[in-house]
Amino acid sequence: MSNALLRRTLTLLALTASLATAATHSAAETTRVSYTTASVQLLPSQSERAVPLDGGASLMAGDEIVSGAGTATIQLNEDVELRLFPRTRLQIIELAPESSPRVRLIEGKVHAHAQSGDWNPLPVFIETATAVALTQHSTFTVQATPEATLVRVTDGMVDFGAPGKAQRIPAGYRARVGTDGHTGVTIRQLPDAPDIATLPEVVSTLPLEVTWHGEDASAYRLDIFETASGEWIGSREVSGNRFDIGLLDNGGYQIQIAALDASGLAGMPATVPMEVRLQAQTATLSYPAPGASANDDMPEFRWQLNGENEVARVEVASDRNFRNVIATSEWAPETQALPSRPLEPGVYYWRVVTEAGGKSVAATAPRALTVDPNRIATPDKSGDVSGQQVTSLPDHDNRG
Repeated sequence: MSNALLRRTLTLLALTASLATAATHSAAETTRVSYTTASVQLLPSQSERAVPLDGGASLMAGDEIVSGAGTATIQLNEDVELRLFPRTRLQIIELAPESSPRVRLIEGKVHAHAQSGDWNPLPVFIETATAVALTQHSTFTVQATPEATLVRVTDGMVDFGAPGKAQRIPAGYRARVGTDGHTGVTIRQLPDAPDIATLPEVVSTLPLEVTWHGEDASAYRLDIFETASGEWIGSREVSGNRFDIGLLDNGGYQIQIAALDASGLAGMPATVPMEVRLQAQTATLSYPAPGASANDDMPEFRWQLNGENEVARVEVASDRNFRNVIATSEWAPETQALPSRPLEPGVYYWRVVTEAGGKSVAATAPRALTVDPNRIATPDKSGDVSGQQVTSLPDHDNRG
């Protein structure tokens, strides 16, 4: 072989290897777990041991995801997002960039959103033991039970049915394929979307009562999504026509409510936006009084909260500007706390920091506190916490 031919052959081999690596990298980069809640397990294709599945993890063909009591959202590729409900088991079948993504729903329920800027993108396949759902542009839910496979279409169209016998299901309808040997598709119209009572454009206090009117459904599905990221914040099955929404950080959200049918499949969803803007208020310090002395190395701090849906903690520093914080307490909706560590004798400054909505913070002005050595606290009406000399301190492990 000539040197020129040898160099050309080596160049082609290197290019082939580079393209293969790029294809593998591309598939891994675009197939990721966006986020999970509670305990979600991954059964890797190349291992028999389950491992915890966290947001940001990459997926490979053959991997199985078991949601357990949690939920998971997977970005299957740049066009397809899958949301796994609790008690769902899903296997990744095909992820190659040049072929259609394919997953197998072994049990449970998965919500799919397929949307692409390409007018003719590769379709996505979701298969079960007895049926297959195929679509290019659609929003739909597939549920696999021991009795049947069901699909619910809320946007676009989905080809659904037993392999080789699929029918086109439009938005506003659900379809069923039984597992008893009957392969025909049963199609029914979905329950109408409920009418949600008007919500304030800006929510400044939580919890917020949400009410709605709709068909005579035994239960409803309520989902909350973060507007900016699309993150699935939570999903609840609600009996009746009201629910109190709380424990949300500041930001924009979408509330979706849909009636559930007898099989537990949701109907057409009603969607309303909501903007949470909680404002932390400065707490009112109660005890110890300004300039007081403490005869305990674990003094108790007390305050009053003045805002809504707030958590607070005490901070203790060696300087008035709190550049050197030496002790804190846990964030909690409480009005009293002990420091996280014993305080050596000396002069300290303490304050209370309140937080609302995960982003709004307020802090009180600092108060001076002197910790005296080897003394136990005995508060009096003036706020002074001097006491009698003792030879030992109480067991702080049993306090608070």
